[in-house]
Amino acid sequence: MMKLLAGMLALAAATVAPGAEETGLAGVATRVTADGIRRHVMVLGSDALEGRAPGTRGGDRAAGYIADELRRLGLKPMGDGGSYLQQVPLLVSRPLPGCRLTLSSLGDERELILGDDYLLVTTGEQTLVPSLTPVVFVGYGIVAPEFDYNDYADVDVRGKVAVFFDGEPSSGDPGYFRGDEPSVYSSIETKQRTALSRGAVASVLLPPIGAGETWWTSRRRGYAFEHITAAAGVPRHLSLILHPSVVPALFSEALFDLVAVVEMDRTHTIRSFHLPVQLSFTGDFDTRSFLAPNVVGVVEGSDPRLRDTFVVVTAHYDHLGIGPEIEGDPIYNGVVDNALGVAGGLEIARAVMTLDRTPRRSLIFLFSTAEEEGNLGSSYFLDHTSVPLPHLVANVNIDGLAFLEDFDDVVGIGGELSDLGRFLEETAGALGLAVTPSSEIMWNHEAFTRSDQAAFAEAGVPSILVSEGFRWSQTPFSEAVHRMWLWFETRYHTPFDDLDQPLDFEASRRHCGLTLAFVYAVADRRTAPQWKPGSSFAYQRLLSMAGQDD
Repeated sequence: MMKLLAGMLALAAATVAPGAEETGLAGVATRVTADGIRRHVMVLGSDALEGRAPGTRGGDRAAGYIADELRRLGLKPMGDGGSYLQQVPLLVSRPLPGCRLTLSSLGDERELILGDDYLLVTTGEQTLVPSLTPVVFVGYGIVAPEFDYNDYADVDVRGKVAVFFDGEPSSGDPGYFRGDEPSVYSSIETKQRTALSRGAVASVLLPPIGAGETWWTSRRRGYAFEHITAAAGVPRHLSLILHPSVVPALFSEALFDLVAVVEMDRTHTIRSFHLPVQLSFTGDFDTRSFLAPNVVGVVEGSDPRLRDTFVVVTAHYDHLGIGPEIEGDPIYNGVVDNALGVAGGLEIARAVMTLDRTPRRSLIFLFSTAEEEGNLGSSYFLDHTSVPLPHLVANVNIDGLAFLEDFDDVVGIGGELSDLGRFLEETAGALGLAVTPSSEIMWNHEAFTRSDQAAFAEAGVPSILVSEGFRWSQTPFSEAVHRMWLWFETRYHTPFDDLDQPLDFEASRRHCGLTLAFVYAVADRRTAPQWKPGSSFAYQRLLSMAGQDD
C-alpha cells in the first residue's frame, strides 16, 4: 500500500456511468459486511500470528487460516497437489557481527561498525568486495536520457565502488524528474541496477543532504529484519547505506569536499569524480532456505465461453514479523498493512459465492506471501501458474482498506495506464462516488510499483490498486491529509499498526463493497481491459500473447 500516500488532493468530478438500477452494482456492493471484515482482522492482526513474516510460525498460521476460509466458502483450490497452498521457495540471510567493512584513505584505514556506521541493503554470499577497491562519486547515480541527465557520463566505474546521494536533482518543474514528487530514478533499487549495469562491483548510498539521526533511526529499523529473496533470484552486488556522520570522511581529501558538493547540488552543477578512498567488505551471514505459501482459490465464471479467462484479486498476507522493540513491543502486526486487505479479499470471495450469478469470467483469489520483500509471492505465481498469461485479463490488488473515516472519492493507482481506470469511473459513478485522478495527488514514492499490482503489470496483465481519496465525510481535506500523514509517520511499519489503533470498519466495508462491485464489473464484461497506447507494459502483453501455442 502503503508504499503510498503523502500528499495533496485537487478535487475532480467523476465520470458517471450507467445507473446502479441498470448494472445492479449497488446491490452487489452491499453483499460485504463490516462484521465479516472485523472477524478476519481480529485473527490476522493478533499478536498470536506474530506479524506474519514469511517462513515463520505466524506466517504459516496465517496461510492456514486463509486456506481454511477458502475451503469453507467452497472456492476451487489452485495450489500445489490440489491444495490451496502454492509453496514459494525463498532464501533468507541475516548479517552477523563478523561482517567487516573497511575504508582506506591515503593509507589510513578505518573499520566501520554494522548498524552504527552502515546498513546492508543486500546480504548473502554475493555480498563481497574482498580487497580494497577504488571508490567513485557519481552524484545521484542516475542515467535519465529523457532529461539529458547522466551521472556516469564522465567517469568509469568498471570494477569500482559507485557512491551516490539518496534522492534525485531538485526540480520545481513537473516535467523534469516529476518536480517535487519522487520519480523512479530516486529509488535505491534503480540506482543499484544502474551501477551494476555500468560495471560497478558495489554501491554505497549516502544520506540525503542535511539528513540526521532521525533519518538514520528510521532506516536502521527498516533494515533490522532478515533479508528475504527468491531462492533462484539474480545475484546482486554489495549495496549499503552510510551513516550521515561517516560521509564527510569520503570527501575530506577529495578534489571537492562535501561543502563544495552540497553547493554544486544547490546550483544544479553536481559532477562525478574519483574519491581518494578504497573500500573492502567481507560478510558473515546466517543463511537458510525455506518454503512460504501463496494461498490461491478460484470462483468459476458463469459464461462457458469466458470462464477460462480470469480476473485476479490479490492481497498480500505477509508482514514484517518480530523486530526491534518500540516502547516494549516487538511484534509488527501489520493490521492495516495488510490484514485489513486480506480480510477484504476474503469478504469479497464470500460475497461472490452468495450471488445468484457469478460474473462471466472466473475469479482467482491470490493471497500472496513476501510482498514486503519485493512482490516475491505474486511474481512466483505468475511464473508458475497453470493459466496462460493472456488468459489473465486483469488484476485488482487490495493493499489496505479505508480505516480512518468514510469517504466520497476513490483513486485508481495505475488506472491511467489501462482501460481499468475508465472501468473504475463507471463503477464508482454507479455507487455515487467521485474518482480523483492519481496525477492530482502527491502520492508517496512509486505508488504503482510498490505492491503486487506491479508484478502483474510487468507480466503484461492490466492491473490497478483502488484506494480511498481524501474527500472524507466529516473531515476537511487538509485535516484528512494530515491524519493520514500522521498515521504513516507514527504507525506504518511499526508495532503500532496493531489492533489497539482506532479502526472504522464501516469505512472499510464501503471500500470493500466498491472493490467487490468493481471486480464483478470487470469480470462480467465481454471485452477485456487493454493497456493504453504507449504504456511500457503493453509490449510485454503482446509478447505473452505471441507466446501462446494456440
